[in-house]
Amino acid sequence: MEKQELDKRLSKLGGLIWDAIHGDGAVTDLLFELADEKLSLDKVAAEDTRLDPNASDVIMGMEHDPEDLFRLRQEVPSHEWLKYALFNFALDWVMDQALMRMRLERKWPFQENDPFSKT
Repeated sequence: MEKQELDKRLSKLGGLIWDAIHGDGAVTDLLFELADEKLSLDKVAAEDTRLDPNASDVIMGMEHDPEDLFRLRQEVPSHEWLKYALFNFALDWVMDQALMRMRLERKWPFQENDPFSKT
């Protein structure tokens, strides 16, 4: 498989995961709740990760012409980008931890001979 094909298939997987997360309100709510809890444990206040609604619309690309986004995103204050990055970091951590626990707690066929897996 070439890198371009791998990239395409990873994007497809990302889309499926996105649809699964946002297709079930309980999953979406739990994901964001756990990200907030992780940040709280790290002594990050909720207001340090809550985007201004206008900045959120521009950062997420909502309701804007793609040609205008580059210019509009340059106008977003750096502290809003920091909030966005911080919360995304927490979301990534939550997803990574959940996937690792899934791997460890459910015996997959390829793990049967893996000496590092839980028994």
